Amino acid sequence: MKKNFTIILLSVLSMLVFSCHNSKKADKQADSFVFDCQEFDTVAYISSKQDDGKCTVNIKLYYAKGPNAHFINDSILNSGILPEEELRRGAKKTVDKAVKIFARNYIKAYKQNFKQTQKDDPEFILSEQEFSLNSSYSYGLDSIINYQAESYSFSGGAHAMTNSMTINFDPKTGKMVKIKDILKDDSEKALCDKIVEKIAVQYNVSNLDGLKDNGIFDMFDPYLPENYIIGKDTLTFIYEADEIGPHSYGQIKAKFAYNEIKDLLK
Repeated sequence: MKKNFTIILLSVLSMLVFSCHNSKKADKQADSFVFDCQEFDTVAYISSKQDDGKCTVNIKLYYAKGPNAHFINDSILNSGILPEEELRRGAKKTVDKAVKIFARNYIKAYKQNFKQTQKDDPEFILSEQEFSLNSSYSYGLDSIINYQAESYSFSGGAHAMTNSMTINFDPKTGKMVKIKDILKDDSEKALCDKIVEKIAVQYNVSNLDGLKDNGIFDMFDPYLPENYIIGKDTLTFIYEADEIGPHSYGQIKAKFAYNEIKDLLK
């Protein structure tokens, strides 16, 4: 490549920004909200030589519509599932605007990185870059809305970065349901002990010391994770990859039928 190579961001092969056609309405207990989704699907090439590199953004993000829907949507946007560094350039925004702004800034940052790379080393070829986000929702205990999203980001390196988020919403107000809202006072320690027992079974060990020997909870005491699903029949705690154990373990989950922890619930 020549040093005076002019970077051309080609017209996108496909750029689709639209609402999903199969928007779903909440059940009878939660019929104040309607869920729709915002999709964005883009492939941008750096130059006419498509081998030079490309940037792919694929987003499917469900959002709420209806009274108090802003509580749900604000929580989604503030969760970090769309990385903040690509959103901070804009003011507070709706979901559809946030998706468009994020995608635009993500591609813009890739273009700027390519420019800098070309300046530092004209012979270096920047690797492909990708960001994808998928989301879903369901209804759990007392029609609590279980909202889940997972992102995948690859910018070169040994492996991609993944990030998952779960939020539970009150079906009447749209406000978040915290784990403390369903647990008895002073029951957190007992629940942590049960989580240790549940995970220990998965790894064929008998106690916390056995988990530590496997690299789980070896740096800190057991705690309740930020991600949990208050399902219809089960309460599931989700630890992300690298959160409490080696990256190779991936997510570590502890799922309880409600009758297993009934003494700890309000």
